[in-house]
Amino acid sequence: MSVPLPKMPADWEWEPAPDEADPFRYGWRPKYVHLPGGKVEEQRIPLTAADLLDPQFGDVILESVPHANISSFLYVLLLVHYEKDADVLVTHDVKMVWGIPGLAGPAPDAAVIRGIRNKEEYRDVFDVLQEGARPCLVVEVVSPKYEEVRRNDYVDKKGIYERAGVPEYLIVEPYQVPGFPIRQWTGYRLSTDGRYRKIEPDGEGRLLSKTTGLLFGIAEDGGFQVTDVRTGERLLNQSQLAAAREDAEDRATREAERADREAEARKAADDEIARLRAELERISKS
Repeated sequence: MSVPLPKMPADWEWEPAPDEADPFRYGWRPKYVHLPGGKVEEQRIPLTAADLLDPQFGDVILESVPHANISSFLYVLLLVHYEKDADVLVTHDVKMVWGIPGLAGPAPDAAVIRGIRNKEEYRDVFDVLQEGARPCLVVEVVSPKYEEVRRNDYVDKKGIYERAGVPEYLIVEPYQVPGFPIRQWTGYRLSTDGRYRKIEPDGEGRLLSKTTGLLFGIAEDGGFQVTDVRTGERLLNQSQLAAAREDAEDRATREAERADREAEARKAADDEIARLRAELERISKS
């Protein structure tokens, strides 16, 4: 039985790839053929939507600008947040190897992995059995335009991450419009029976990730709003942190200048009081 996908807004329709669509719309897999005379020719094998569920080393995968912007922004946001946590790794487009026969290994747009022994180690793939850890949270950004790749995120990857035992899986879906605002969040959490159950949003439509303590929502400008529930602070990326630090430094400078002015004013007032007292004493003795 087919699984229905979440409904789209009335002003936007997802469509299956037409027969005349570019065969390389998702990318290609290089194949090297040895020709007579010692020459080697590269042939490009078009990737299918199914290939995106289990990418192989060397695959060239194409992505839209909205997808690239949102996925990279989310990755940097989480990367900065966990920068000082030595045992937490955040990955972006890194293939997962589950150690489960027959189970495809996607390369999530963002994954948070706790219990890492060597965070700084270079990884082409993330091998769950070798690492002794698995993602506690995976986030995928819905690829726009074609229904077959949208189904990857909502149906096929959901089944993969559920079987792999990923505790939480979030899906963020953008509008395909300038500015790349977010249309909706959808989330799933493993229940005690090992099956995903939908995460119910709070009164503001935000989804709580219990494994990370982060609240995922949509800001007033349509962009990301990820909040640390322990501190109540909104996560910032590198440029936002730099701007916040600069603003804090400006405030500190203004506060120091104000304190200097107040100190000078107090000193001037004290000097004037001392002068007046001396004058009164002189007058009283004359």
